[in-house]
Amino acid sequence: MNWLKLKNHLDEYLPVYVTLAMIAGFYVGTHTNLKPYHNTLKTLNMLVVISMIYPMMINLHLEELKNSAKLGKQLVIALTMGLVISPLIMYGAIWLTNLIHPINHMLALGLLLAVVVPCSSMSIAYTGFTKGNIELATIVVALSFTLAIVTVPAWLKVFASSYHVSISAWLLVKTILIVVITPMVLGVLTRSYLMRKLGPEGFLRVKPAFPAISLMGMYTIVFLIFMEKAKLIASKPSIVGIALVPLVIYYTTALLFMTLVDRAVGIPYRDHMAITFTSVGKNEGTAMAIALAAGTGLMAIAPAVTPIVQIPFLIGYVKAWRKIAGLWNCKVLEEEEAVPGAS
Repeated sequence: MNWLKLKNHLDEYLPVYVTLAMIAGFYVGTHTNLKPYHNTLKTLNMLVVISMIYPMMINLHLEELKNSAKLGKQLVIALTMGLVISPLIMYGAIWLTNLIHPINHMLALGLLLAVVVPCSSMSIAYTGFTKGNIELATIVVALSFTLAIVTVPAWLKVFASSYHVSISAWLLVKTILIVVITPMVLGVLTRSYLMRKLGPEGFLRVKPAFPAISLMGMYTIVFLIFMEKAKLIASKPSIVGIALVPLVIYYTTALLFMTLVDRAVGIPYRDHMAITFTSVGKNEGTAMAIALAAGTGLMAIAPAVTPIVQIPFLIGYVKAWRKIAGLWNCKVLEEEEAVPGAS
């Protein structure tokens, strides 16, 4: 099987497959009595979560953390934006949306969960497409997943109390350990084994298989979420529509904010692209996994619809990379290779 071709196809048509998974899940859920299969679905959810997160972690470059010292300023900005500012921007977006239409508190927590999780590994690919600093992007991804065990439960506990919703901090920590840390450890061990067994060139040949498997796992999770929550969505059809509004506000505000801030503080263009994609783009698959593993139901809807908004916004930023480079008065390397899909 040509894993690279499959990975590129699944990446390119991600919004389409997410939408199809939502529709299929909704249809099955509204036409099926799922109560007798509750325990089976719970087990299936966990297996799919593992099938999605574990392959993702095999491609995580934790060894790049040793290079972080020389990029101190950029790392501080990226992590502050991704772990602190992003949740606050989403909180503001939810507040604004609430002025127009009330948002269910658990749905609001799901929206916040969608932006407090670590950044997406696709951020590294986006950085590469825009001639950004791939090394910096890799370090930020690794650090974000490492810090997630503290930041995700802390933020959700704060936001839950502000919405007067009770969430067990220990449940969140345990969920992070199961969903993020355990697959991370297994992924690092698997990567080390494959590098020894296959060598660097052999590993590069099989590397595209891991994100492809993760993406198929994510589509399956979206299907399961909408299947299990179909009757609830059918009774409150505005749930999905209203969730999209804060997401649009978040991505518009966050991308504009990062562009202005990085220019103002003198961050080089290449580092700006790495910082922006790793701090604004989020790993919605991890957010869905956490919501499902924690058994918080409606919270999983928000990260499930996030790709519908996140992908077009980030790809739009990729396509505009030459104009953005112009804001830095940055001369593009002489006739670089065309960015995939940028023509």
